[in-house]
Parts: sequence; structure tokens; C-alpha cells
Amino acid sequence: MMLKVNRLICIVSIAIFGLMIGGCGGGSKAETPTNASANTAKSAPADSTQYPLLNSSISNAPLEQLDGTKIKASDRKGNILLLNLWATWCGPCRAEMPHLVELQEKYRPAGFQVLGLDVGDGNGNPESIEDIKKFAAKMKLNYELFRITNETVSDFYKLTQFEGVPQTVLVDRQGRVRGVFLGGGERVINTMKQTVDKVIAESPTPPAV
Repeated sequence: MMLKVNRLICIVSIAIFGLMIGGCGGGSKAETPTNASANTAKSAPADSTQYPLLNSSISNAPLEQLDGTKIKASDRKGNILLLNLWATWCGPCRAEMPHLVELQEKYRPAGFQVLGLDVGDGNGNPESIEDIKKFAAKMKLNYELFRITNETVSDFYKLTQFEGVPQTVLVDRQGRVRGVFLGGGERVINTMKQTVDKVIAESPTPPAV
């Protein structure tokens, strides 16, 4: 899979912006310096098949909804997915959430779905459903929230080569990875928005069922 990720990096001319306080470390609640973004808005090929498919360990991982039921990202194929790893204790996650709300509201009719994937308490334990619900109400989130297992968190970290939150993976209607956004901050958020705009423009409405 790392070969595919390296290929994606080459295809879309990813630029890493370092030395920014942009994310929270995956192993603790302390905020740490991170590489802030993967800029996927440049030199993108017209043929989306040149992008790698999201690896099966993530696309088929169980995502636990707040009502206790479970789905997989692969169940949503045909939609454009923004898979956002976050936690209630992560400051940069909170800062980017209004922008995720904005994207969800803007592009919901086009089959765009933000999936907020809670990584746990930072010490290997899941955050409680009640705490997540209270947090979502306080933040007025309009997109779906899930809990994921430590194994799935590890699979994301292996994919992105970044152990921290927030981190976000953009997946197109064919299940291909179109962008990876690491850490928080204005530059990361702006790049994310531009890339979502581009992918939506390529395929503005979901395919007919």
C-alpha cells in the first residue's frame, strides 16, 4: 500500500508545510508540532483511475455509529467521502469543524458525506457515546460521527505516515484516494476545501441508481 501512497504523492505534487502547531499527537492529549498539510490541488491528472484505491483494511473497517450500529466506508461507494479523524480533546479538530459543517451543508445534495471518525481518548480507550453526543450538540455538527477501533486508527496512521489528529482522507465516488490532509490550520483547511471543490466539480451529482 505504501507504494500506492508514494505514487499518489508523485501524481498530485504533494507539498508538505512543516513547523506549524497544527495537530494533536495520537498517543497523548498534548498538542505537538506537525507537518500541516498535503496539498493535493496541484498537477492532478484528468483520469481519476490513476489514483490509488483506498486500501481494504480501511474501506472495510467497522465504523460504529452513535446508535451502536456499524457500517463500512465501502457501503458508501458512489458518494464522495471525507474521512476525518478527530477527538473531543483535540483543539485543532474543534477549530476545523465549522469548515467541515460548511462543506457538508454546501455539497450534501451532490452526495458528499463527511464521516467524523473518533479515535478515542488518546490513551487507547474509546470515548463514550454520551460524551460524543454532547460534544456534537455543542459544536452543532451536521455530519455523521462514528467510533473506530485502535486497529483502524493504526491503519490510517500507516496510510498517512502521520500519528496525530486531525487528519483527513478524501475519497472519490470510485473509492480512490484524492487527498490527504494532515494537522490543522488555515493552510490545511483551505487546501482541503479547494480539493473537495475540484473533486465535486468533476462529478457534481451521484450516479443514478
